[in-house]
Amino acid sequence: MLLFLLFLQAAPIHARSYAEYFFATGFIGLALLALVAVGACMALRRFLELRTERLAPEGLQRAAEKELREGRTDQLLALAREKRTLLGVLIEAGLASSAGGLADMLAGVERATARESLRLGNRVANLARLGGALILVGLLGTVMDLLSTANVLMILLEPTWSDFIIGFSEALSCTGFGLLGALLCFTAYFWLESRLVQQTLAVSEIAEELMREAARRG
Repeated sequence: MLLFLLFLQAAPIHARSYAEYFFATGFIGLALLALVAVGACMALRRFLELRTERLAPEGLQRAAEKELREGRTDQLLALAREKRTLLGVLIEAGLASSAGGLADMLAGVERATARESLRLGNRVANLARLGGALILVGLLGTVMDLLSTANVLMILLEPTWSDFIIGFSEALSCTGFGLLGALLCFTAYFWLESRLVQQTLAVSEIAEELMREAARRG
């Protein structure tokens, strides 16, 4: 930052692009870019985890219905334990309480739904935590650039207003790019959180219907 500002003293003043401001952030900009890339990978993985095919595979639903029609709840319980999906966990929790009747089976499904929602929600919340880290890194870059700008201004014999403006604008660019990355992370977080609620409710309804069918068949 120090050498860059000194170089600007001999360079003609012109309107600068966002790309130039980003390159002026130095290693802070690279750190922000790396965090955004991590956030993109994280958001993609959470999206894939929340697909209906992943949470409640159609094959498991059909197999569960078949086992219930034939009255083989033990085989259904073994199948649910083997398929470690959200639907499998809910079926296992419901059948584990079958001795208490339908009410206990539905209560077991509800408890398992709440537990799995917290587990999956914590993974989604990592995006929000990453957004907070982006803001902090951007603020750190701004503070470091302001200190570097102050050192340059003390070296210059007759600093001008352009010197102040260039130094402060580059310092603020770190916060600006950090806020942009955080905005992307928070947007992905809120969208995935909404999707998580919808998906868990849908899978919970499937599991509850299976428990009602199991109770009807004794």
